[in-house]
Amino acid sequence: MKKFCAIALMAFAASEASGQMMGAALSTTNYFPMVDGAHYEYIHSGGPWSSSSMTVRGGQSWAGQVGLYAMHFTYTCNSGASCAPDATDFYGMGPDGAHYYGGTGFDPAGMRYSMMTLTNPEWVLRNPAYPGTMMAGGGYANAGMWTASVQGAGSMMGAQGYMSSYFAQGLETVVTPAGTFANCLHVREQRGSGIVRDVWYAKDVGIVMVDDGTQVMRLAGYSIPGTASAAAGGLPFMPFDGLWWNPDESGTGYGLQVQRDVMVMTMFSYTPAGEPVWYYAPGRLTGNGTGVTVTGSLERYSGGQCASCGYMRPHVAASDGAFTIVFTSPTSATIRLPGGRTARIEPMTW
Repeated sequence: MKKFCAIALMAFAASEASGQMMGAALSTTNYFPMVDGAHYEYIHSGGPWSSSSMTVRGGQSWAGQVGLYAMHFTYTCNSGASCAPDATDFYGMGPDGAHYYGGTGFDPAGMRYSMMTLTNPEWVLRNPAYPGTMMAGGGYANAGMWTASVQGAGSMMGAQGYMSSYFAQGLETVVTPAGTFANCLHVREQRGSGIVRDVWYAKDVGIVMVDDGTQVMRLAGYSIPGTASAAAGGLPFMPFDGLWWNPDESGTGYGLQVQRDVMVMTMFSYTPAGEPVWYYAPGRLTGNGTGVTVTGSLERYSGGQCASCGYMRPHVAASDGAFTIVFTSPTSATIRLPGGRTARIEPMTW
């Protein structure tokens, strides 16, 4: 399995390098901000994780280096999947850019299962970089390159020594649950002979998307002390758009869609007699500390168009009471329904 920013399972690191300077220089000083107390929320797709949260801590030591930044990730596994829940990576920032010094990971029982220390670290982001341009037929022209000779040791793979290459593909627009980010620096990483991934950095934000060819990680929300940054609408994160359910209550589902700070829920359920019924329920998202809450009314509709019939406008038959959803992460929530029934819900994956 591959992780993203926090991967103690993989041999990441940076050091000496040579650069291919092509195109206009771009200062990357603010493209990977390392701020003590910064917090990020991510949505994952295509792998064992459904979401993750990351907190930055300054003043850390690792691999014989001091003054580093620890980026601690907590992962939420997809339903039924077994995955590592925690990992911490260590980064440093110098005049020539950002460097990765290794890290450590923990298994579901809380035991440390891997550790990587890099005395010659990965040079993950060069300063300055020389972005290329996307060609009409695909691919990139004049992508600036830098390389690193990486040295270190890992608890799982022993001594490490390999060359890494990085390419500043270009400046691109990236759409995420946290918003749309223009002029993101797209970097393609080739770490040794087996690890390739694409990373997009947004100025004054940091990593907004990572794609390793198997799974994709997208920014859902962020908060950086001393700035006005946050998820759309000033929320700590944005809930996942799509079909949610309780795996123990198959047959009932919740379609959740968010635009700006308003969520619309379409719920399919049943009457006490077992007849199917659907609800339309909009509500405004509000922050509740580190979480997000939405409250609304379950409006029951009837008299509408059948699948093979001409159009007939439906009408609200009744309001069946208020509901509340409390999101503790982009992919974890509790819904409280009329009558006091509660259920844990999560996105449905397939």
